[in-house]
Amino acid sequence: MPTVDVTEVILNEEARELEEAYKNDPKVKAAIDQFESECRLRRRLVEARKQNKLTQNQIKESTGLTQQVISRIETNTDISPSLKNLMIYANALGYELTLQPKELLNVSSVSEATKPYNQG
Repeated sequence: MPTVDVTEVILNEEARELEEAYKNDPKVKAAIDQFESECRLRRRLVEARKQNKLTQNQIKESTGLTQQVISRIETNTDISPSLKNLMIYANALGYELTLQPKELLNVSSVSEATKPYNQG
């Protein structure tokens, strides 16, 4: 008798419902788009830190940011870091936060920007 992963079935159904809501409800689309933008920024900051071979502790020491603030910057939480702290963090990596038009972003699907990343 084949086994059924109930969790996978539920998650697939929830994903389909979310995709449908994204297509049909402007408020849902706006909320998801904002969340995806936040995820992209967080993922890129973590990638930049790792490319520079820096640890969270080194960022903490060089910036004066607390471990809690660094964790909030790098992790998708309900608590958004301040713009000031994002700028301090990016500067420690040799980066500057900038704006670019959405049409220049290379995101191919609703869930592209929320792919998980390894934290370190």
